[in-house]
Amino acid sequence: MSSMLDAYTRGGRSRKQADKHKTGKSKSSSSSPPVGFLFVVNKLDFYRGETCDINRDTWHNTLPPRNCLGYEGESPSRVMRYEGGQVTEACGYQWYRPMLRQEGYCLDPTLAPVERHSHAAVFSCNPHLPVVVIPEDPTTLPDQEQTMHALHFFHPLAPGLKGVSQATTVDANYLPTGGGPLKYVAGRNPSWMPGLVPQTYAYPGSGGPPSRGLGGHLPIVLGLMAFSGPPDQVYMSRSESGHRGFWRDGVWTHNSPPALYPKTDGSPRGFYVAVFYDPENPDGSMPERIRSFEWDSPVVGEYPPGSSSSSSAGASSSRR
Repeated sequence: MSSMLDAYTRGGRSRKQADKHKTGKSKSSSSSPPVGFLFVVNKLDFYRGETCDINRDTWHNTLPPRNCLGYEGESPSRVMRYEGGQVTEACGYQWYRPMLRQEGYCLDPTLAPVERHSHAAVFSCNPHLPVVVIPEDPTTLPDQEQTMHALHFFHPLAPGLKGVSQATTVDANYLPTGGGPLKYVAGRNPSWMPGLVPQTYAYPGSGGPPSRGLGGHLPIVLGLMAFSGPPDQVYMSRSESGHRGFWRDGVWTHNSPPALYPKTDGSPRGFYVAVFYDPENPDGSMPERIRSFEWDSPVVGEYPPGSSSSSSAGASSSRR
């Protein structure tokens, strides 16, 4: 364990491997590499002891814990790699949190910490409440009530993005130019509803544009996916077994309502999602490339009408 702690004292992003990879890339090809990043999706474990201070609203709905003392741990996923429309295991990388209520890290194969791009926690409390977003790591916050926000969607005005729903919160650090976020999606009849987003967020009325996909803050989008099942099933594709993740080729292929949404009388469920730059794909993992992936096109496109969820594939993978 001391070797891990020694890695933290070095600080910064793992650069040696990344710079070497970048040099080789520039010599071998002038084309841009696909967008890529590393990420983890950790299930949050709530404290349920006799002294638990349950956080409830005025109508007695149970909310996420009011501070870091409401968590007793997490169930971390493998470190996963997104590249070229597919998600695979990032072999040699690992998630490490020294202690409960301390910051966690993604470690590369040399145990050096990898630089984080963004993070957030996403919660489903019950069918009567909106999805709750905490745009930080809730297991480290002494008071997180001030950081809890209902899920909203930015409706971009650019002609090429009209109908794309961009997941965010009302006071996000970054929003494109335009109006404020709204409580409903930007287009009619999205193929990823209710598979990713509850039906309560449907576009009101029939006069809006057809849906053109889901984008926005990457940890929120990845967190919405987490409620559909175990990470290995939801995200990762495996050539040896033939399994393909629900999110692949730029589309969401699982139409059923998420299995992990709590019932009306159930307790909230939540996931902490952290996104990291990929040292093995430095050009495809630059901040501006990931930002463009989030905001300049849908992260989750629409699959063609009439396509079955199990066989749909996205032509949009060509841009990734």
